[in-house]
Amino acid sequence: MHAALSPRPPHAPAAVPPDVAVVERLFQRACDLMQQGRHVEALPALDRLRRVPTPPPMALGLRAEALLALGRTTEAVADVDDALAADPGSSALLQLRSRARRAGGDRTGALDDAAAAVLADSASPAAKALLGTALLEQGQHDEAVFLIGAALRADPANPQYRFALARALSETGHHDAAEEILSQHGIERPDLPVAALRAQNALAADRPDLAAALAREALASRPADASLHAVLAHALMRLRDLDGAAAHLLSASRLRPEDGYLAHLAAALNGDTTEQGAEAYATALFDRYAPSFELSLLSLGWRGPGLVRRALERLRPGLAAGTERLGPVLDLGCGTGLVGVALSDLLGGGLTGVDLSARMLEQAARKGVYTALRQANLMTVLREAQPPCDVIVAADVLIYLGQADEMLALCRRRLAPDGLLLFTVERGADTGMGWHLERSARFSHGRAYLERALAAAALDVVEMREEVLRLEDDGMIDGLLVAARPAPSGAAH
Repeated sequence: MHAALSPRPPHAPAAVPPDVAVVERLFQRACDLMQQGRHVEALPALDRLRRVPTPPPMALGLRAEALLALGRTTEAVADVDDALAADPGSSALLQLRSRARRAGGDRTGALDDAAAAVLADSASPAAKALLGTALLEQGQHDEAVFLIGAALRADPANPQYRFALARALSETGHHDAAEEILSQHGIERPDLPVAALRAQNALAADRPDLAAALAREALASRPADASLHAVLAHALMRLRDLDGAAAHLLSASRLRPEDGYLAHLAAALNGDTTEQGAEAYATALFDRYAPSFELSLLSLGWRGPGLVRRALERLRPGLAAGTERLGPVLDLGCGTGLVGVALSDLLGGGLTGVDLSARMLEQAARKGVYTALRQANLMTVLREAQPPCDVIVAADVLIYLGQADEMLALCRRRLAPDGLLLFTVERGADTGMGWHLERSARFSHGRAYLERALAAAALDVVEMREEVLRLEDDGMIDGLLVAARPAPSGAAH
């Protein structure tokens, strides 16, 4: 039988003879294609090299680069894993795996690999810059500035390092220093959003007028840049030009349709109401503002935690008298943990906090009052089979959800028979669906709608009080504080 026709197990790739000259030619061909940005065309040669009985680590690394450029991050990580098995001390391979893990959303793994890359080659500017960028994304700004600055001192002409340092300086509040770097010549590269960062830096420095001017100037030559439209929209929102902001948010969301944050903001400012808020919007919003979020809320006089505590003391007098303690408490959308702090001396059972934002949860953990913290969608947590809760709190959570029916029904399932659900909403008109996406990008809810939704969920209203929630733009945000308990079994609704 001809060798080419001989049977072999299904899906088992044929081994390529390890001829040195063939391997070298394939590798050089792949390198040439990769340098030209022709990643798809490079893959066949790299696939053949992958099937060599002992593939060279450099070939596996190059294939991982191609896969990473094509967005196939899981395969890229697998290739680097194999390459590192043959060359475990390679700083370059550790850097590559760090970048692949970061692209795949594994920021912790990316940080670990970046740190290992610096340990493997402490003189590598690329490794230092990569570790600095990973630390920046974890909120460790001072360390990030130090490492990226060291990389730039070692390679002062590198535009990527200059851009990364400017970004780090901007995020640490050194806006003038960031602008000095960004405005210098030699940093312009199509893959580095310098113009958008300059405008964002001006906005962070509380210069929305300058941010708008910089974004408009850049858009004249780059009208299809989603980042520039987004920054300009935020600057116009700060300048109270909501109609202008709406137009640019619409442009940004059309150019970047996968971005839930932009889509939600565009819907809000353009008057579109949806049943549910975008999870991506809440996650991005709270990750971005986690370090300053609590101070901002306190400066606006946010009353949510105090309203919840006082409602519990009214409804369970034994708490105020010290003769009763709260059983297991579930804090939905716990944020930085302010509700947990307000209830900490009333607790007799566990306190679990749930939030979408990892950075918010980091702040909550520092309070030392939660027995468990989970980064998860609250609906997912509510659907889980868990012991019943004595109290479920959702302070200013529905303002990011919209339609409340399913959440209320799930809360009813998780409550003990004598348990309490307490939540706050921004008060809206009982028109249309009963909830409305406001131009603030938050939902308001009508009283009659909430009464219907609570009844449908077999929850009896104990209190529904009109309360001022906080200040905003020199005005007051009117809200509702709602307390409900499970209806007796068999009660008609």
